[in-house]
Amino acid sequence: MTAEGAPASGAPSAGSVSSAGSVSSAGSVSSAGPVASNGRLAGAPPARNWIAERRARSAVLLTLPTWVFLVPMFFLPLGVGIYLSFYDKTLGFPMEPSFVGLDNYRTDVLSPVFGEALVVTLLILALGLALQFPLGMALALLLHQQMRGRGVFRTAILVPMLLTPVAVGLMWRFMYNPELGIINWWLGVLGLPGVDWLGAPWPALFAVTFVDSWQALSLVVLMLTAGLASLPTSPEEAARVDGASGWQVFRHVTLPALMPVILVTLMIRVIDGFKIFDVVFILTRGGPGTATQTVSMLDYNVAFTFLATSRASAIGVVLMLITLPIYFLWRRVSTLAERS
Repeated sequence: MTAEGAPASGAPSAGSVSSAGSVSSAGSVSSAGPVASNGRLAGAPPARNWIAERRARSAVLLTLPTWVFLVPMFFLPLGVGIYLSFYDKTLGFPMEPSFVGLDNYRTDVLSPVFGEALVVTLLILALGLALQFPLGMALALLLHQQMRGRGVFRTAILVPMLLTPVAVGLMWRFMYNPELGIINWWLGVLGLPGVDWLGAPWPALFAVTFVDSWQALSLVVLMLTAGLASLPTSPEEAARVDGASGWQVFRHVTLPALMPVILVTLMIRVIDGFKIFDVVFILTRGGPGTATQTVSMLDYNVAFTFLATSRASAIGVVLMLITLPIYFLWRRVSTLAERS
């Protein structure tokens, strides 16, 4: 016989723990572990996201044909170029090439001719960037404003980018002509003496830089205009409400927010600057003398003028090694800019 109010001999009490470790609704403790807020036991493996995995597999399958085409197109010429750079191969000669090791690199890459070509390339690149980015930013800010005729102006800005470098070079070559060119004609109208733009070293260097910048300006304006359109307007409006001037808004609000786009555009232009060839080939062929001979132009002359295929391959490999760190440097700088 049990006391009044006591539980029956076989029934569990309100706070008892079952032998299986189950938790009763009255507050008993389970040995299976705590329960997470999403209803799953803590420590249990997460549910597999079948939709995300399916999309990832679909993306791989859809891009696989492209990779099958691109990988041989990229790595096969690269491998052949690296292979030839260690041999003594001459174009047009059927003799079996002999292994020469690093002689091609010592002959061409360490020569004063290569150093001069590298300096010319860096000069064209630096002068071009100094011209393209300030002017491109000014035009992008102008196109970002709400004004009449913006569509026509934007179309006119993009026209140079749609032209081929060969057509651009031929057009400017006629304009630079010292006798029949329109540039010297305008100088004569203004009472100024004509300039032999492509026949003197420094005028030729500035002429090549200007033509390259004229065509590349379209890309810079397009990239910066798209970046400005993607920025939120609330930070600029808040800065103006706080009394900031237009320059202060641009310097402390717009420019830092636009920095990732600027870095991407800068990386593209630097890589294109190291590869500049078409405009130089059409305008000056690297002349007068070697005043406008860039690294790419030197590589062409070694390969197709002197028929030294292996030496040209060595120059191409070094040019690739020069431009390759630019991408990793851009990734590092862009990451730091985003964090700041």
